[in-house]
Amino acid sequence: MRHAEFPHDVAFLIEGKKIPDGGGGWLLGEWATYDESVGFLDTPKSEAIYRAQQANHPFDRQLYFPYRTDITTKMRVVCEGDTYELVGKPLDQGGQNEIMRVDLRLLADG
Repeated sequence: MRHAEFPHDVAFLIEGKKIPDGGGGWLLGEWATYDESVGFLDTPKSEAIYRAQQANHPFDRQLYFPYRTDITTKMRVVCEGDTYELVGKPLDQGGQNEIMRVDLRLLADG
């Protein structure tokens, strides 16, 4: 349920199972909803974006969400109508097992 701290609806996606391509290889299946939650999609300051680009770790947004340990870098996030890939491991903010933060990169093909 949304509230002041987490005003945005968030969907975490996982990629479907591998499908044989008929030539001995594999195709990856469609992205499907893993779980729906709430979060706060933040636009970082330009200084943080610049530092990330200098470190070859560019990102567009930061997502804050309630603490959980099942979200991985292999997932995607849909929030506010856009689809993002996770560009880093979700981090526990302050070590209190309350709020997680992850950097996101906007996907052009969504």
